Amino acid sequence: MTAAALFAGLATLDIVQLVERLPAPNEKVAALEFSVCAGGPAANAAVAFGRCGGSPLLVTALPDHELTELVIRDLGRCGVGVLGAAIYDGPPVTASIMVTRATGDRAVVSPSGVATSGGLAPTVEPSLEGVGAVLIDGYFPEISLPLAARARAAGVPVILDAGSHKPHTDTVVAACDIAVVSDDFAPPGTSGEPDAVLAYLFARGVTAAVITRGAGPVLWATAAQSGEFPVPPVSPVVDTLGAGDFFHGAFTHRVASLGRDDARLAEDVAFAAAVVAESLGSFGTRAWLG
Repeated sequence: MTAAALFAGLATLDIVQLVERLPAPNEKVAALEFSVCAGGPAANAAVAFGRCGGSPLLVTALPDHELTELVIRDLGRCGVGVLGAAIYDGPPVTASIMVTRATGDRAVVSPSGVATSGGLAPTVEPSLEGVGAVLIDGYFPEISLPLAARARAAGVPVILDAGSHKPHTDTVVAACDIAVVSDDFAPPGTSGEPDAVLAYLFARGVTAAVITRGAGPVLWATAAQSGEFPVPPVSPVVDTLGAGDFFHGAFTHRVASLGRDDARLAEDVAFAAAVVAESLGSFGTRAWLG
């Protein structure tokens, strides 16, 4: 049976350009390659979930705008269904991204605050029938928090994707069972130190936590044990864009297909890290899909 999961959060329109170096003030540089596709943490995680063989549905807010169709069509080509649970004004959140060829590092500009400013009125609730896991990325909490509450009441594990701490993050963490955060996640009073971050997460009710650290080892912990997993070496690294999101999607596929099992956390981390390694050797967030 194909694993199914819901991904609640942000969908963007990404304009990505590969450059030799970032431009200086008042300087124009030529792009070596460029792509236009959907992005956002929940959306990219859903793409990776589909790449792993699952059936993902993205639950998000999107505007009534001609550019929205580009987002939906691109995700559809990746096997991701889209449920527009709410509408906001203007064009879709658009990210301008430059990737430096020598390092694969990316620079991102995006007005993503629209997705955390509040005021949305969701009109649709997705079904949980057949769903093995729910991932929320902290954006559009009006959509993700009620969904997380329904999922937990139904015994469906809820996974948090957190790249940074936001004003409503405490509430979002408390709605989740498993937290997968980046090394940029630094709640007040923690200074981003791993032990302090883990203590923060466990104090708010999660039972398993993972900290991704770029090329550094992934840290994982449960109430019973902890450890780290060295990420597979990749040479050359062409593009790191979406790598963290792909980790979340692959990790969610393990939970959705095999069930939640904290004793298996290290194996789930290893699987997700291997999927991410596949994505690092090509430009953009689509070429690696094959």
